[in-house]
Amino acid sequence: MNLPDMVAIRARTIYPLTEESPARGWDALAAPLRAVDNGVVLLRYGMVEAVERWPMDIPAGTEIRDLGDVAVIPGLINAHCHIQLSWTAGRTRWGQGFTPWLRSLIALLRKQDAQEERDAATDAACAALADCGTRHAADYAGQDLTSVDAAAARYGVGVTHLCEWFGAKPPFIDQRRPWPPRCRRAATSIPGLDRRCAPAGHALYSTDEDVLRDAHAFCKAMDRPFVLHLAESEEEMRLLELGDGPLRELYGGTVLPQSWQAPHMRPVEYARTLGLLGAGTLAVHCVHVDAAEAALLAHGDTAVCLCPRSNANLAVGAAPMEMLAHAGVLLCLGTDGLSSNSDLDVRKEAVALRRRWGLPAEALIRMLTVNGVAALGLDDRLGRLYPGSMAGIAVLPEELLP
Repeated sequence: MNLPDMVAIRARTIYPLTEESPARGWDALAAPLRAVDNGVVLLRYGMVEAVERWPMDIPAGTEIRDLGDVAVIPGLINAHCHIQLSWTAGRTRWGQGFTPWLRSLIALLRKQDAQEERDAATDAACAALADCGTRHAADYAGQDLTSVDAAAARYGVGVTHLCEWFGAKPPFIDQRRPWPPRCRRAATSIPGLDRRCAPAGHALYSTDEDVLRDAHAFCKAMDRPFVLHLAESEEEMRLLELGDGPLRELYGGTVLPQSWQAPHMRPVEYARTLGLLGAGTLAVHCVHVDAAEAALLAHGDTAVCLCPRSNANLAVGAAPMEMLAHAGVLLCLGTDGLSSNSDLDVRKEAVALRRRWGLPAEALIRMLTVNGVAALGLDDRLGRLYPGSMAGIAVLPEELLP
């Protein structure tokens, strides 16, 4: 939402989440939220100046925007998306499992559209993020860092660039750390961009072990989030436990060296043995985890980002959301990318979870805001509305009203 220097935004109900902490555990997630009925958010120069009941005294010249009979929350945190892949929208194979989808995506990546078309898709994706009320997005970045960064800035969306290490040999990997080759030039040549970047691993089966450890160590030392896809598909489970299956057939001799040996572990345990779990780590998907693994994630304070619509589209299963919540895992939400989802509106992930599990709206609102802020290590002035916090609001769909 583009804002003038001073604006007052009125709504039927405002949930400011002013004093909310990251919510771990079912009781904390589902606790009632303070509401400001017939409320107004006063913004000055992109910052919140007040959250009060209407009418209120406002400075002369303030633009008043009455949103009507709606409820609003702080700007959304989309904790996992692939903005750079927006040009693949509608062109990948859904509903047949993970590996058929991956094959269709790889075919597109090998021929790629023209840069102008990719840039146009990126711009449209960032505009859509802003339109649905996204204040910050975590983008898995490959080679289009600069175009994503510029487009996000145009629409007032903050972005954390997760610079993805992939594979075990050139051209995707080399001995220079922490930035992978495809991200290095942008991350190091544009002043200040590296501070919005964090090295990331693609997954345990597709990124060299030493690189994963190095990326994790850098993130820990620099207080940045370490992110990887974890336990997303049955194919991943089979590859890591047994060493064979569709992913071995797809990646053997290319992404996976001929000498690669399976760890014969489930993904969460393998990540633990590599030292990748714990505070500061965000594991994405976690569809295939059991109760013991959920407890392990919670005990070490590993956060989990759920992407339910992407999981459904790829027919990989559904993450055990209730089990993770009851275990005390810090949960947040992401859309994944347009290669596996129909849009980047993270509110629809919350709606999908509510329809499946009957979750309290309060839990989902926290996952959309303060939990995403904590999982990505963002400024606490995001995800809340109070004097001095950063501007940004989102309208709640009817299905997410408490």
